Amino acid sequence: MKQSSLHPISRIISLILLAIALQMAKWRGLELCFALLLFALWQQRGGAELLKLLRRARWLLLSILLIYAFATPGEYVPGIPIAVAPTYEGLGSGALQAMRLITMLAALAWLLAGCSREQLMSGIYILLMPFKPLGANPERFAVRLWLTLYYVESAPAGLIARLRERGWKLQQLIDEPLHEASPNPNNITLMLEPLRWHDVALLVLWVPVFWVLR
Repeated sequence: MKQSSLHPISRIISLILLAIALQMAKWRGLELCFALLLFALWQQRGGAELLKLLRRARWLLLSILLIYAFATPGEYVPGIPIAVAPTYEGLGSGALQAMRLITMLAALAWLLAGCSREQLMSGIYILLMPFKPLGANPERFAVRLWLTLYYVESAPAGLIARLRERGWKLQQLIDEPLHEASPNPNNITLMLEPLRWHDVALLVLWVPVFWVLR
């Protein structure tokens, strides 16, 4: 099981706050955040997680860059022998948006590399508890998300091919075991750990960050 020095709640809240802060940050802020996240990933040996996320998002990153480059008005880049050329402003905006997404992927890799599945579910469960009087069901949500991750990780090789053979009809695969060596879990345990001083310190540090970015 992964051992995390930070509480899952502080990691999840930091991820949410970072997503907000990145929309306000320019290049210098992005570069600083990305450098800090790379250092944190190196400490946790989570570089493989980031590379996996970047590999999956490579076409999205390329699409963002191209859309901004060719759809943003501005000064055209000279020397391109086609009727439609990218603009300097578009390339800059596209690169900025792509860097924001890469930084968020690094933050997500930091979250996944530092939390086990049980810790992540516990953090989400605690964060949803204040919404219980409004009709939310944190227990059901946490259990369903846990089971979803469990079955995704336990899915056998060739599942996509089997779905394609059945015309993408999931009903025909519901009764089939996802993995013979991984029986369905009967009990799911959520570890409710207390917040520590460094968790509180991390959350408090976001106050000056937003003060600078305001």
